[in-house]
Amino acid sequence: MTFDIPHMIVTALIIFAVIYPLNHMTQFENMSKGRKVLITFVVLFVLLMILNLVWPYGSGV
Repeated sequence: MTFDIPHMIVTALIIFAVIYPLNHMTQFENMSKGRKVLITFVVLFVLLMILNLVWPYGSGV
């Protein structure tokens, strides 16, 4: 098992770049918590799927 540190860092940056703005957007203030979680999940799933298709974990830099 190898640890791909750059891949982990990019993944963490994507997660932060999605969660922070979504929690501070005014459009989401009136939404229920479940709907916010669903939107966050879908956005993260799509972005991380694209990351892993372009740069598979463990493939190196």
